[in-house]
Amino acid sequence: MALKESVVISLSNLSYKEKMAIQFMRNKSAGLQPTSQRAVAEKFGLSAMYVNTVINGKQHGKKSDEWRKKFAAYAGME
Repeated sequence: MALKESVVISLSNLSYKEKMAIQFMRNKSAGLQPTSQRAVAEKFGLSAMYVNTVINGKQHGKKSDEWRKKFAAYAGME
């Protein structure tokens, strides 16, 4: 049980990019969408390059924060 708790604690220290990558893998295993940044881009009508810069944290500001929340909700993280 202690091992499981330490894994949960360490997951909370992951970056947004790492959390999204894990969620994409989980979705793929479960047969759910989205499974990639490209799928997120298609859903929201954005370029794959822009989605990549937002997820990787290279895009800053209020609008990119809003996009990160939308991407997380769509991926099933919230």
